[in-house]
Amino acid sequence: MRVAVTGASGFVGGAVLDLLLARGHDVLALSRRPVASRPGLEHRQWDLTSGALPDAPNVDVVVHAAAHVDEWDPWAVHQAVTVGGTQAVLSTWPAARVVLVSSCSVYPLRAPRPPREVLTEDVAPTRRHLSAYSRAKAVQERLVLDRPRTVVLRPHAVHGPGDPTLLPRLARARRRGRLFCPGDPDTLVHLTDVRLVAEAAVAACEIPCDATVLNVADADPLPLAAVAAGVATANGWTERPLFTGAPTAWAAALALEGAARLLRASTPPLLTAYAVSHLAVSRIFGTDLLRQQLGVEPRATDLSRWRPTPTPEGAGDSHA
Repeated sequence: MRVAVTGASGFVGGAVLDLLLARGHDVLALSRRPVASRPGLEHRQWDLTSGALPDAPNVDVVVHAAAHVDEWDPWAVHQAVTVGGTQAVLSTWPAARVVLVSSCSVYPLRAPRPPREVLTEDVAPTRRHLSAYSRAKAVQERLVLDRPRTVVLRPHAVHGPGDPTLLPRLARARRRGRLFCPGDPDTLVHLTDVRLVAEAAVAACEIPCDATVLNVADADPLPLAAVAAGVATANGWTERPLFTGAPTAWAAALALEGAARLLRASTPPLLTAYAVSHLAVSRIFGTDLLRQQLGVEPRATDLSRWRPTPTPEGAGDSHA
């Protein structure tokens, strides 16, 4: 099978690329930055904001893993890269099947269900987005779901070696012997191993799937206290966790965001509402459809792997 992978030099796209090659598929890697040359791999440099890819070769499936991931950047940037880039992908391959790597951030922060009940794929995306990133991912989903045989994968808080987003943010929370954790110790955090995202994406390429939207998450959520301890152990951090509680975390995030916006800061503050939504609110994602439709079995979260590695070139091209 010939598969195109956008965002192929990024964190998620690179993992998908590796697994596709390991399974013996021919891969067209698409990214702004180069990827390592390997048998079965063709690389084309492509900035999605430039429009459709000229002289595009035929492919059977497109795994669309490219998106702009910095939630602090303005909507115009996300619209150009994530939304406009998706339109460019669809225009380039009007007949190919699409597997989109989206995000669980499109779900409502508090679904209309009892607390800690599982969020399943029948819950409608929110209309009140905490960031331009989640808003763009929701628009991206609507674009691709208009095409038959599309599969949308929704991971949450993707982790693993080389994570260019969440781990650096946790590292920034180390202050004066404390690791500041925005939430309560028993808040349930449902993470997604980057290897699981790759398995789901490759399975969606190989297996006919009746479902259009699939959650992708590790076997079980973990208490925030366990996440903090696991990440600290994996990275040799000696700081003791300090749990702020959810109300304090939300108040701090809103105040810091307000000040940063007022000062027109080009980088996000230490704490944002989007970051708090990942760690201070218990969110559990059902993965029954992932098992039933693709035969992909989530594993227990392994935080021992969540360490920095030399950052893949183009790591900002793709993440959920």
